[in-house]
Amino acid sequence: MKDYLLIKAELLTEGVRADAKALEGVGTGFKEQNHGLFGWDFENHTKLAIPDDFFLEDGSVVQFRLNKLSPFVIRKQGDSLQLFKGEEPVCAASWIKRPDFYWKKTSSGIEMVKVGQIGGVDNLFFCYQNYCSHFAGNKQCAFCNLVSTSKTYHSVLKRKQVEDIGEVARAAWQEGVVKHVNITGGCFNNDREVTLITEVLHSIRSHTGFDRVPGVLLPSPAKGDDIKKYFDAGIQALGYSMEIWDDALYRAICPGKAETTTHAEFLREISSAISVFGPGNVHVMFVMGIETRETFLEGVRVLSELGALITPYVWAPNPGSKLSGHRAPFAEWYVDTVREAASIITAANVPVHEENNCYLCDGNTLLPDALRKVRG
Repeated sequence: MKDYLLIKAELLTEGVRADAKALEGVGTGFKEQNHGLFGWDFENHTKLAIPDDFFLEDGSVVQFRLNKLSPFVIRKQGDSLQLFKGEEPVCAASWIKRPDFYWKKTSSGIEMVKVGQIGGVDNLFFCYQNYCSHFAGNKQCAFCNLVSTSKTYHSVLKRKQVEDIGEVARAAWQEGVVKHVNITGGCFNNDREVTLITEVLHSIRSHTGFDRVPGVLLPSPAKGDDIKKYFDAGIQALGYSMEIWDDALYRAICPGKAETTTHAEFLREISSAISVFGPGNVHVMFVMGIETRETFLEGVRVLSELGALITPYVWAPNPGSKLSGHRAPFAEWYVDTVREAASIITAANVPVHEENNCYLCDGNTLLPDALRKVRG
């Protein structure tokens, strides 16, 4: 039997390419990349429309990470797509339909696709402001290419208006293509972010009729009273970009973030957030592959015991980041590690609330796929 988790891990760590015939219809009939925050490809492609993500034949969603040197290629055969590794067929593949609201405009005349984008199949992504204060002092996270991506591509608005966000949410839900949101905005380090997020959530709720918006809010690390303010604003789940568990490595890789939020502060605030939002409704994001398996799994154990749900993104050395040109671990490392993480989370009985996040949301993480195999 094919190991689709391994295939997905290989595609994320080695990248993928597609021939010209396979790319026909991308950006018209099929969903294309629109760089809402980061660039995940191995190389830039300003003049080439490529898929945002795609299906494997088992239903797994894989982020399309362009690498023209990758051994993996998607080719069109007849009316279908086939994934090859070299000249050996691997499995069938298929692009994801482009949502109809991508063609629409808000009442202010803004193209909706420049405001909100679909992640995976059913996750509506809003970056309310493409900005991170850490870049100003050259203290950005070493894996991050937010600024480079913003300068390279112009497919989204750098700052979105609150009313436009609400209108896009209404259009996406009315079309029936989304189940949850992912809302983020770089790093602000000021009180304005709480006010802005409150306004964004109010706009989404007023346009959709939700009492509490399904999905995850990922602001600058929420602390103290701000946690309750975000809960009262009406989001179902709160996220923390902790990035790396190992404290010394965290301070080395994320110097700016470490100055504003220490490892100990993360733990304290995550625990506080769980007491407000409830187990399984606090997500902790890691960049998986920079630290050792041992320390990563230690973080999974500690956080799972608290009741947090882990979201580990498969790291790739993206262009424009300080780690561009480095090598991520091989696919087998990711698969072995994430399967053990899934076992730890399952043993800890951390609730997985699929109204907030599911395996169809993110093509750049392996854990939801591993969890659905473990939990059936």
